[in-house]
Amino acid sequence: MGNDADFLEALRPKSVQELHASVASAGKRKPLPPVVDQLQVFVEQRRACEERCVARLRAQADFEASLLPESSASQEDVRSKVTTGVRHRFKSLESQCSVLCGKRLSYLITG
Repeated sequence: MGNDADFLEALRPKSVQELHASVASAGKRKPLPPVVDQLQVFVEQRRACEERCVARLRAQADFEASLLPESSASQEDVRSKVTTGVRHRFKSLESQCSVLCGKRLSYLITG
């Protein structure tokens, strides 16, 4: 136990100047490795890719839902169900955007 106290006392700064010097030198960090920049670029581009992918899927769902022929008032219920079904089908594809964009942009981090 006395050995630990002696060791800790040896690590403690002996003066205010020594304390300030050790604090100032601790704040200097080495530059981050290049992989950090690559990962940051990858994440930003993947996020943008996913947003574009989801937007394209939603636009395609709206387009396909609009392809139904003109209907009478009695067929509005059918039109509503078809539109809901088309949107649901494309909504389920949105989860694939993350995978697709990750694969598409993997070259950014494979160095």
